[in-house]
Amino acid sequence: MALAVTALWWQLAEHRARVAEARLLKATDRVAALGDSLRRAAPGHRAAPAGAIPASDLEQLRRAGLHDPEREILADLARHPELIPFPGVEGGTMRFYAGQGRLVTGEWAYGYFEDGHVAGRGLFEFRVGPGGRITWKRITAKLD
Repeated sequence: MALAVTALWWQLAEHRARVAEARLLKATDRVAALGDSLRRAAPGHRAAPAGAIPASDLEQLRRAGLHDPEREILADLARHPELIPFPGVEGGTMRFYAGQGRLVTGEWAYGYFEDGHVAGRGLFEFRVGPGGRITWKRITAKLD
C-alpha cells in the first residue's frame, strides 16, 4: 500500500513539474516578446513618424514665432530641469534629454530625464507666448 501511495505521489509530482515547465516556457517567451517591444519603444528610438502631431498644431506653433517647433520646444524643455520633481541620486543631477523627448500635441510634450543612475519621464504642458517665449507646467512625472 505504501508503495502504491509513493508511486502515485511520484506521478503527481512529475505531472506538476511538467505543467510548471510548460508555464515557465510560456512566461519566458512572453518576457522575450515584451523585452523586444520595450527595446523598440526605448527613448531614442524614433518609432513615431515625422509629423506625428497634426499639421494644424505645427502651423499654429510657427505662427507663434517658432521656426522649427519640435526642436525648439524640446530644447527649451531641456533648459528647465526645475520641472523634474525628483532629486538626483548618488551625486547626479536630473536633466532632460531633448533628443529623447517628443511633441505629443501642440500643447503637450513628453520628456525623458535621468541623472545617470535613475531615469524618468513626464508629460509637460507648454504655451508659446509673444516672440516664441515658452512657458511650462508639469502634468505628471514618474521614475522608471
